[in-house]
Order: sequence, then C-alpha cells, then structure tokens
Amino acid sequence: MAQKAAQRKNEGASGALRSIASPRYHQVYVTLRSWVRDGTYKAGDRIPTEPQLCESFEVSRITVRKAIDNLCREGWLVRQQGRGTFVQLSASRTAASADLNQVRSRVAGFAAATEVVDLRIIEISPDEETRAALLLEDGELVQRATHVRTVQGAPLGLITTFVPLDVARRVNAAEMARQPMFELLGTAGITLARADQYIGATLAGVEAAKALEIEVGAPLLRLARTVFDSHDRPVERVVALYRADAYQYHMQLEARS
Repeated sequence: MAQKAAQRKNEGASGALRSIASPRYHQVYVTLRSWVRDGTYKAGDRIPTEPQLCESFEVSRITVRKAIDNLCREGWLVRQQGRGTFVQLSASRTAASADLNQVRSRVAGFAAATEVVDLRIIEISPDEETRAALLLEDGELVQRATHVRTVQGAPLGLITTFVPLDVARRVNAAEMARQPMFELLGTAGITLARADQYIGATLAGVEAAKALEIEVGAPLLRLARTVFDSHDRPVERVVALYRADAYQYHMQLEARS
C-alpha cells in the first residue's frame, strides 16, 4: 500500500511543484520530509533513487542530492553504501515533548551562567537548509548572528541564529550580547508557540575548530532548533555546536503514577 501511495505521490510531484511559488530545493525537501511524516515511507523503507526523484520532480540531481543530504543530517533519512537511501528507524517515532516555557527557562539559565564573546551580526543570503527551515522565498535575506559561549573564559559552544529580516528589525540588537534570541523574540512581542529541535553528533569544521579552540574533526554535539510563532510561522533557526568534552545535558527522570 505504501509503495502504491508513493507512486501516486511521485506521479503528481512535478505538477505540485510547478504550482508552488517557492525554491525547487525547498519543495523537494518539504515533500520528501512529508512522505516520512505521513507514513508514505515508513521506518526502514527505501525511498526512490536519485534519478527517479529527478524524473519525478523534474529537477537536477544536485537539487535532489542537497535535499537528501539535509534530511540525512536532520535524522530523517540514512544512506547505506550500495543499497540506497532509507527512512531512519527513529524518524517516524513521535518526537519527545517538553514544555516550551521550561525550555525557555533553561535557555535563559544557560545564558546567565555563560558569557558571550565574538558576537557578529550580518545580513546574508541563507544556506538552503536554513531557507527551507524558515520557509523563505528565493532571494530573501536573513540576519545571521554568531557568537561563542564561554565558561570562565573557556569556549563551550559556537551559536548561530538565523532570523528573517522583518523579525530581526523588531529585536534590540544591543541586547543580543546579554540575552538569547529565544528571549528577545518574546520581548519584541512575538508569541512563541512551538519549536522543533534535533540533537545529534557532528565533527568540527575549520570555523568551529577555530572558535572553540579544538582540532578540526573533533567531536561536537549539534543542536538545531526552529522556533515558530502563534501563526505557525518559523521566526528563528538556531544551530549550536558544543564541545563534546565540555558539555553535559542533565535530566532528572521520575516515575509518575
């Protein structure tokens, strides 16, 4: 049944893409992700090959590959050498939930216990992963702010936030060295309703290695979070890279009757 449903989706994919006024990469990315979310492809299923997806969506192989790369990075898909690309076994599971206000409180507490150094704010054309996460049109710019969080002078994490320009203009940039963007959005009158957050492992690239004073290729904890307002519009994307040798995530687990 899933394969037949997928075939019907494939047949209508190119027509659907033509009817949506958004970047081709974003359309492929969102469509593939929706197939996992709605169960068209279940945990362990193999998705169509890159040539098949190119034909279905009428896009280049580079476009398909970038969409798959980002879905693999986010944990939706996994490539298996010589076999193809499969839905991650964990991708179709219900995400763990937490109270948003509690998360905001933890973020504020973390900010209070650390210091910001090397804050840099610029307006840029976002990478394609950010463009897809924030549902931006081709050509739209974002405000990118990067800083290093330190504890007693030792670098702990490299934090990068991406915010649509119309949202960024509502935030007091002078406060960005003192408060996390999570808090500043609320202060600016934006009602935060939910967030999607992914935590995984990665390796330090040149920029992260320099900022965190570690070697290129050193292990990092990667946190990626997209925050949505009360109208379900994504208003912030944050990517945080933490030193694996310095970061701990503490939870207390209790049995409830």
